[in-house]
Order: sequence, then structure tokens, then C-alpha cells
Amino acid sequence: MKHKKTIALILLSNLIVLFAAWGYFSPAKTEQKERQILFWYDPMHPNTRFDAPGQSPFMDMDLVPKYADEEDESAGFRIDPVQTQNIGLKTQKAYFGNLVFSQSVPANLDYDSHYQVTVQPRAGGFVEKSYPFSVGDGVKKGDTLIEITVPEWVDAQSEYLLTKKASVLERLRLLGMPSDDILTLRQTLKLQTNFAVKAPISGVITAYELREGMNFSKDKIVAAIQSVSTVWVNAFLPESLAPFLNKDSVYSVYIPSLRQEFDLQKTQILPSANQNTRTLNLRAKIDNPNEILKPGLSAFVNIKTKSPQMLLIPSSAVIDTGSAQRVIAVDKEGAFVPKLIKVLGESDGVAAVEGLGENESVVTTGVFLIDSEADISGALERMRR
Repeated sequence: MKHKKTIALILLSNLIVLFAAWGYFSPAKTEQKERQILFWYDPMHPNTRFDAPGQSPFMDMDLVPKYADEEDESAGFRIDPVQTQNIGLKTQKAYFGNLVFSQSVPANLDYDSHYQVTVQPRAGGFVEKSYPFSVGDGVKKGDTLIEITVPEWVDAQSEYLLTKKASVLERLRLLGMPSDDILTLRQTLKLQTNFAVKAPISGVITAYELREGMNFSKDKIVAAIQSVSTVWVNAFLPESLAPFLNKDSVYSVYIPSLRQEFDLQKTQILPSANQNTRTLNLRAKIDNPNEILKPGLSAFVNIKTKSPQMLLIPSSAVIDTGSAQRVIAVDKEGAFVPKLIKVLGESDGVAAVEGLGENESVVTTGVFLIDSEADISGALERMRR
């Protein structure tokens, strides 16, 4: 009897252990907690949300679930590695370097207005003879433009022949009588009534108003002559280049009609900018001994310059919304983190920025898809806080 009770107690103990084990390892205990789905969305159109799974009405793809446990208060977010592999995700580290600019801008050749001469008689008279010149004609130094008679010059010569006073010669000079004619008066002591007005420099006639038989006043212009021994190159540079133009910048000009390129040494950026075109005016001077450079010709100025040391990233990493600029950075744990930045300049696919650290990695391909995921995950909103 005692032996039977012992067996019964052993069986009861085994049953208790069995039931306990069954309860612990039951499917209700081993089943993981089901993830809560907040909504479904198309990654290419993240702002449109759906209440049920299905195919995207925008793209030939299934809608993707957004889980509640993906929400957190950190700035970063993660994406399924398969998805990042499918979009060919690439990153690159920010680095310090020089932003190099190589740009060509329209230009034109113009007269060098530093070398322009206005010819005036400085006394009234009349034109005895004019020569076949007109605006636009070339003229050589010493060519006679017109022949004139000036009563004041005749009267002053008569006074000099009577008095031989040097003060009379000085008065003739101030009245505009040509110095060659004053010298002839002193040497020959003969009265002159007809005077040749000659070109003081070689160049192009830009004004020519007196003709044979005309009377003229003392302030009348005989001719204006513009030298072409040097010409100006005028170019219009984007004002965004202003911070990067310095003494080490190199300029050259290409003249398509001549198929020639010239180095520009004497260059200056004029003090004021054009408010209508948002450009800076670059002016350079070129020697033109053979007069092959014609004012009015079109040209192109080539600029080569570089910025100081700046933090650089690929331009493809920048997301510019118009009101803000940002990148998708990658932290040490591999999470994606949207970051606000400021683009300081851009050239040849490289952007100089503020707001990142050296060697900080940024996404360079699939940026907009990652940015859409940042918007869905709430990372963009957390970035703005």
C-alpha cells in the first residue's frame, strides 16, 4: 500500500512538471508580438498614405508598410538593406580642398576711352577747306582734317610782328593756334591767315562736324579721334563668382572671328555691379599694334580661379528645396540623418558647404528616395526642431 502511494506521488509530480513546461513553451508564449502597421505608402510618393496594402497607383510596385516601432525620437532612421542595395546607394566623405572654377563668359571689344582726343579751334572762324573724312574713318597722326581762318589769330600775329613780345605768343597758344604755326611765325616773321588743323594721334574718327564754308564758334568740335593702339575687353561675370576672384585668377580672351586667344594681364573688376543682369563688369586692356582687334567684335573671356580651402562634397548630395538646403548624412551606427547645410559655391559637380564636419559621410546616389523615407519617418520634422 505504501509503495502504491509513492508511485502515485511520483506520477503527480511528473504531471505538474509536464503541465508547467507545456504552459511555458506554448505557442501563446513563443509567438512574437505582432508589429503594428500605421499605414502603407509608395516610397516614390511618400506624402500619400493608404489604409490597406495593395499596388501603388503611381508606380508598378507594391505599397510598403510603415511600422509604429520605426518611430523614435532620434534624428536618424534606418532603411532595409535590400532597398538600399536596389537603389545603388553610395556615400562619400566631406573633405577640405579648393573649389576650382573654369568658366567662359560672353565679352566684347571696345575702344579704350583713356586714349581719345577732341580737336577744337578754341576761337571762332570759318572753314576754308574740308577733307573727305567722316565718322568711322581711320586717320593717321599729322593728317590735315580741315583748313580754317581765325580772325583772332590774325590780329594777335599782327600785334606780335609790331611788338615782338613773348606774351603775345603765349596768348596765341592759349587761343588755340597750332604750335607749328607759332614756331613758323617766330622764324619767318610773316603773317599767316590760313591754318591747317591736323590729327594729333592716329585712330578712328568718332565725330566730325565741320564742312567747307561753315562758320564755327570757339567751342565747336572739329573732330574726335579714338586711338585703337589698345582696346578694352568688357566681360560680364556672374556675381556669384565675386568671392572667388583674386590676384591669382587667370584670364584669357578668345576672339571667334580671328580664331585667336590672347592672355589678359591688366584686368580689373569695376566697383559697381549691374543690378538688372546681376553681373560684375570685368575690364581688361590689350595692346593692338597691328590693329587687328576691332572694337565691336564679340569675344569670350575664359576664367580660371580657385577658392580658399573649403569643406567640399559632391553636388549630387545636396537637396535644395528653394527655402532650405540639406544632405542625408550617415552616422557611426549606419543610420541616415538629415542635416541642414549652406552651399557657399559650386563648380564642376562639387559644392562648398557649411554645416558638416570633415570626413562626415553623405549620401550621393538615391538621395531623393532616402529623403522621402526621412520625411515618412519623421526625421525631417525632428531635424527642424
